[in-house]
Amino acid sequence: MKPMSRTTVLLLAAVLCTAAQAADKDPQCGGVTGNPELAIKVCTRLIEFAGLVRPELAQAYYARGAEWASQGNHDRAIADFSMAVELNPKLQAAYYNRALSWSEKNDHDRAIADYSAAIQLSPQDPRAHIGRAVELTLQGDYKRAIADYENVIRLDPKSMTGYFGRGRARFYAGDFLPAASDFLRAHQLDPSIYTALWIHLARKRADIPGERTLAQEAGTSGAGAWPSPIVGLYLGSTTPEAVQKAAVHLEAKRHRDQRCEAAFYIAQWHLLRGAREPAAQLLRDAGSTCPSAFIEHEGAVAELRRLQP
Repeated sequence: MKPMSRTTVLLLAAVLCTAAQAADKDPQCGGVTGNPELAIKVCTRLIEFAGLVRPELAQAYYARGAEWASQGNHDRAIADFSMAVELNPKLQAAYYNRALSWSEKNDHDRAIADYSAAIQLSPQDPRAHIGRAVELTLQGDYKRAIADYENVIRLDPKSMTGYFGRGRARFYAGDFLPAASDFLRAHQLDPSIYTALWIHLARKRADIPGERTLAQEAGTSGAGAWPSPIVGLYLGSTTPEAVQKAAVHLEAKRHRDQRCEAAFYIAQWHLLRGAREPAAQLLRDAGSTCPSAFIEHEGAVAELRRLQP
């Protein structure tokens, strides 16, 4: 064979270098952002053709499962997360994300089981404690939910989510004064109209007047953008009908979300006045229309349980 010239060697090296750079720029499984369809295709190609060893294959299934979940296809997400944990039983993120998908399917028992597995693998991760607490709350197991939120607070003494969640569980259990204290702490950590509303609800349930402090803590008289009209209802400056009208929005998602919130907080307004029947109908509306991740969905489920004879 005739030896290659120096020029040929350099040209070949340049071609190989260019090919390597192009390969490096190929989309990577788990590295594609903003394009779920492409991300799924990339991970599928890796799973089917790359001949990965078990830990790497588990990670590829996990990455594809996360993309399926982001598209709302929780059945396929669960299938991929299940393959991931079968290949790598210590992959904590797969248990945690499978729990999120079970939750979206309202399978609370399986969600709790997966959150528990995630906690066992990583007890210092507050997210799994929060997720399990939400599921326990939806099942009416407020004692265990409170214990999980207390673990969140222990892990992060400045966790607004921990105090706000424990407050809601206490509220649903009928412990209104401790709930008000938790809501106040949550409001101090991250003030919002919503935390101010929950402080007010807990205080009123405990027979403590709260209109003046609601106006101060909400930072509004009830006028202005959503959810200010809800504050106006509790301050006596507007009506349930006006709140429902204010909830209407041209953008479909915002319309759904605001109508859901209007139904829940108007129901609470009725409950404070002892009007159980109109409250129950609005709570049923909130429970069926609110996204499962909304605290108003959780609250509607809990209040309907409380209204049962």
